[in-house]
Amino acid sequence: MSVRHIGLVALGEGESIGWGEASPYPSQDEPLEDVLIRAHEGVVGDLLSAAIDEAANDLAIRRHEVSVATSVGSDHRSVPISVAVGMGESAVAATDSAASQGITRFKVKVAPGSIGHVSAIRARHPDAVIGIDANGSFSESDADELITAGDLNLAYIEEPCSAHDAATLHAVREVLDVPVFADESVRSGEDVSRVVDRRLVDGVVIKPGRLGFTGALDAIAAVERAGMRWRASGLLESSVGRAYTNVLASMPNAFVSDVAPADWFLEADVTSTLVENGSVVLPTGPGIGFNPDPAVIERYLVARHDLSHLTGQLT
Repeated sequence: MSVRHIGLVALGEGESIGWGEASPYPSQDEPLEDVLIRAHEGVVGDLLSAAIDEAANDLAIRRHEVSVATSVGSDHRSVPISVAVGMGESAVAATDSAASQGITRFKVKVAPGSIGHVSAIRARHPDAVIGIDANGSFSESDADELITAGDLNLAYIEEPCSAHDAATLHAVREVLDVPVFADESVRSGEDVSRVVDRRLVDGVVIKPGRLGFTGALDAIAAVERAGMRWRASGLLESSVGRAYTNVLASMPNAFVSDVAPADWFLEADVTSTLVENGSVVLPTGPGIGFNPDPAVIERYLVARHDLSHLTGQLT
């Protein structure tokens, strides 16, 4: 991926503006152009709905002059960074580079036929918190490949297969005794309910970019009522979208979450992220704690869209 198309949503006027972000993930979500076409036709899709919900929460919380983190009961000043790395030798190099910056959490991508690099990473970083993410790539017939990771003290495995694939999940559990989290299988509140009801996994990955901030908090409540775990994650957003993931990750019951500064993977971010001792420092200002830099927006702006006609459809 070399280009990222995102949509920043500004809700309000004057100095009182709340911010949200619609960042469709390529090949997984509806393209941004289609989101906008439908919006102009009066249809609010899931991603746009999530972004507007984020902005509405930001606006309401700003008006109370407290931070989003404070509003959900978080008292954490910072959240440890967790770096996602790919497969092969480059993954080992990436973890070495991150570790040199004080980072001790890694989510390592794996797939059938590509698992050995996890052992190499563990050997080089014996005290690190390591999880693996299969992006749904394993089937019942190749689950045995995960045996080699059984002794690596893994924190979790994310989406080894569909969260509804009982046979493969059983096969994975036979060879890997670590918590299993659903990710790609969870794209809506209804998906959360289905995963919770079936109890085939141990936890759920919560992405406010897909669920909205309100939906994310509702999902967390449902998961916790079921006695399951949850992790917060994002969609390679700018700092606007990541602000909501970071807040969720700072909540008391969050498991190892996907937290990293947006300017690590974007050429420029809409604000600067403070990093200290391998952690992202949460802004303390009202709402998400910052306003996007107008100069950065103008530099990368493709188009502005007035979506005020959608007001009557929002709750």
